[in-house]
Amino acid sequence: MVRSLAENARGSFWSEWERVTCPTLLVLAQSGFLPEQEADDMLRRRPDTLALCVPGTGHDLHLEQPGILHTALLDFLEALEALEALE
Repeated sequence: MVRSLAENARGSFWSEWERVTCPTLLVLAQSGFLPEQEADDMLRRRPDTLALCVPGTGHDLHLEQPGILHTALLDFLEALEALEALE
């Protein structure tokens, strides 16, 4: 397990993050592993990214609040579909 995460700890992925061009929803746990400053940097580097913080959740927010995550994803995708229909 430790070796599988080692690559993530060694390098920066900011250049890859900045090259993403598709609409993005950043779902954050209230008390997850991602430091607040890093989430702020993600949003600063890609200001069109939508962010959602799920209150009362930790790293496993998908297990803790699957209904909230499901609704957020559906709403995000439906909004994209509506925008596409307008174009």
